[in-house]
Amino acid sequence: MRAPTWGREGLGARPDRAARVSPARQIGGDRVGRAPVEPIDLVSRIQRIEGDLSMAERRVAAAVALDYEATTRMTIGDLAERAGVSQPSVTRFCRSVGCASFSEFKVRLATTLTVAAVYLRTDRVFDDDVGQLARVVMLRASNAIRDCLEKLDTAAVKRAIAAIANCSRLDIYGQGGGSASIAEDAKLRFFRLGLPVCAYADGHQQRMSAATLRPNDVAFAISNSGWSKPVIGAIEIARSYGATTIVLTRPNTPLAAAAEVVIPVVIAEHPNALMPTASRYAHMAVVDTIATGVASEMGARSREALRRVRYTLANIGVAIPSPSSDPTPLMKTQPQE
Repeated sequence: MRAPTWGREGLGARPDRAARVSPARQIGGDRVGRAPVEPIDLVSRIQRIEGDLSMAERRVAAAVALDYEATTRMTIGDLAERAGVSQPSVTRFCRSVGCASFSEFKVRLATTLTVAAVYLRTDRVFDDDVGQLARVVMLRASNAIRDCLEKLDTAAVKRAIAAIANCSRLDIYGQGGGSASIAEDAKLRFFRLGLPVCAYADGHQQRMSAATLRPNDVAFAISNSGWSKPVIGAIEIARSYGATTIVLTRPNTPLAAAAEVVIPVVIAEHPNALMPTASRYAHMAVVDTIATGVASEMGARSREALRRVRYTLANIGVAIPSPSSDPTPLMKTQPQE
């Protein structure tokens, strides 16, 4: 069985391979000078270097992703047939992900599955293209969150929680479609806790907002690239006026350099532009972590705000019931006007 191809060019075509090949792969025209393998699980390794793989190697990666566990029981010929490539292509793929041979690749893959099976396996078996597509997209989302968790700077998250829980005002900045939508979602997470919060996607408004912040306020910026000039400018302005500045972005970027508290997140993106941006799942998970920590830090204040929100929603019949906090039964006893 051949690996599924989402479009005529597989999981994503690369117009200029030479321009994207890592320096390690250019030494001697082969893998002789390959950089040391990072101490991460094999599935993450495959995802992180996928953009540097040849088209044949990427087909092997897609075939492996279809069923990780089955791959550990295959011969090199079986995997080559499933991917629709030659056996030497499978060998080159194994070397590209840091394994000396196909046998070593299977051993390391089996180890990864043993340690992180809950994230990588599903009992659902798909025999249709849509099901296989859903598997690729959803497992990539869960793997992005897992990668983020493995490298999460908990000290930085703790500082962010303390600053937001005790702030007088929280302004959130996000530029572009992805970061702007996460900033808006973050606003919805925090305002329910009773915090004065606004989210800004417009660069001019971000700067104006930053100029009105005070020492007990917080400016929280979200940027996958870390190079958005309006966001960088807003954070610099907010910091100059004494506000606490927190950024969720890539390390070693201008935005990271501008802020006091940096929560670094680096998620490899898929080379196929049709695939969703995996980093947004990680960013949303970090925002949810901070919001939950802030709620806990605020204690009674956040519980009262959440109770009021839920009570109000229950009154119009849109609150989702929960055994411990659903006020709907109480609302049914109230007189209706």
